[in-house]
Amino acid sequence: MMKKLKKRFCSIIVLIAMLFVAVPSVVAAAESNYSHLLGNSNVKKPSVGGRLQVLEKNGVKTLCDESGELIQLRGMSTHGLQWFPGIVNQNAFVTLSNDWDSNVIRLAMYVAEGGYASNSSIMQTVINGINYAIANDMYVIVDWHTLNPGDPNASVYTGAQTFFNTIADLYPNSKYIIYELCNEPNSENGGVSNDATGWAAVKSYAEPIIQSLREKGNQNIIIVGNPFWSQRPDLAADNPINDVNTMYSVHFYSGTNPVSTVDTNRDNAMSNVRYALNHGVAVFATEWGTSLATGTTGPYLGKADAWLDFLNENNISWCNFSISNKDEIASALTSSTSMDPGSDYVWSESELTTSGQYVRARIKGIYYATPEDPSTSEPTAPIDFSSGYWDFNDGTTQGFGINADSPITAVTVANENNALRITGLNTKGSNDLSENNYWANVRLSADIWGQSINIYGDTKLTMDIIAPSPANVSIAAIPQSSSHGWANPTRAIRVWTGNFTAQSDGTYKATLTISTADSPNFSTIAADASDSTVTNMILFVGSDSDDISLDNIKFIP
Repeated sequence: MMKKLKKRFCSIIVLIAMLFVAVPSVVAAAESNYSHLLGNSNVKKPSVGGRLQVLEKNGVKTLCDESGELIQLRGMSTHGLQWFPGIVNQNAFVTLSNDWDSNVIRLAMYVAEGGYASNSSIMQTVINGINYAIANDMYVIVDWHTLNPGDPNASVYTGAQTFFNTIADLYPNSKYIIYELCNEPNSENGGVSNDATGWAAVKSYAEPIIQSLREKGNQNIIIVGNPFWSQRPDLAADNPINDVNTMYSVHFYSGTNPVSTVDTNRDNAMSNVRYALNHGVAVFATEWGTSLATGTTGPYLGKADAWLDFLNENNISWCNFSISNKDEIASALTSSTSMDPGSDYVWSESELTTSGQYVRARIKGIYYATPEDPSTSEPTAPIDFSSGYWDFNDGTTQGFGINADSPITAVTVANENNALRITGLNTKGSNDLSENNYWANVRLSADIWGQSINIYGDTKLTMDIIAPSPANVSIAAIPQSSSHGWANPTRAIRVWTGNFTAQSDGTYKATLTISTADSPNFSTIAADASDSTVTNMILFVGSDSDDISLDNIKFIP
């Protein structure tokens, strides 16, 4: 304990020195572009804010306190309570409330993945967490953490109504509690589609639970997830639930999800938030991280600043994932740090990861001194896979390169104009246009991709072919998963010069479609509910043109 007190005293001295000496010049240099990162006047504890409600302010629906004034919640989300129950302790909650100035904690109660569905004792961990939150003047999000399968209507989630009724009976109409009905609807294992139909399935699940809670007299804020891992609140805005205190979640990871200044890009999470706000619904960022969506690589603090500046400017509440000691970039605690900070109620700086130090400062609304300018100190720009398919919008080849077994290696593969440009095809001999001799052409693979796509139930693989003039192109494909490594394509699919149409930028474009009948591996993976996740793609590409580009490579039903 004494060691921690000494560290805390030293940290205070350093902070005072920074405030008196460094802040005026450094803040202007490092944070001048993010005007909403400092300060927290709307961040109020339940003892001040009271019962929460959704109201319209300046034409936008947003979270307000009992008196009708703006309130913003800032805090942490736990990791899965079946894996990290140790975070639910009195000392940790005191620390988050007092040292971090959090006014909210999210209890991530996974249902599958060894969670509540198979271990109902986790309910007591949730109850303990609620009690600690109330005792320490924090709002508490009770999260029914759906993940895999991705449809909240799946049989493993049938206990949702009973679970929420039980919490409501234990804490009737409590001003502290916020209900999050489904964490991340997605397409995994027969989940929901990334469109209006997928949202309709989520809505049909949520409405009876909301009605039951309201009939019990609970006016609590309710948050509902949405398709594509809660990145589509825009879909909810087009077909909202008829309830005044229902909000819609957005989840993002700063290394994966880029910022947007428009509300029209349906492949961008921030754009979808802007659309939702502009079309009459309120949004809550119940989960976000400083890393890639995998929890690894980073932290991307400059990109996180841009996101938080947007959230704070629009009074959108947020919880960072996660307050745990899991050995990953997104965790706030180092892997050797106890989740019980001790009776001095503080985790020292050395016990916090870089992400933890950063998020603590952002919750408090105080200056955070990044080691260097974010543009030079952060890792290389990550693969932007927020679209869920190869769109090449991040300026990289998103894993694609010449396969080690390719018979032709002299062609060049690069990202140009946010597409995968392949040059030298014809002159280097990758020009066989027959259905069956695709083996003679260059072989590309995305095995350094580091991402995955669930293709369960999909029947087509489509891609745009772009060329400076109409061309003849032949492509065969082998998607691969962890257990389905190889099956020869049935044939290559071809587009001809007559299939291309002129574009406004002077190029020509055609769409090539490969079916499950053309690629046995595709057929097998798409039908395997236990292993329907593509982790690599092999393409055999031939053309009588030296210069073609591929874009928007996606699997569809």
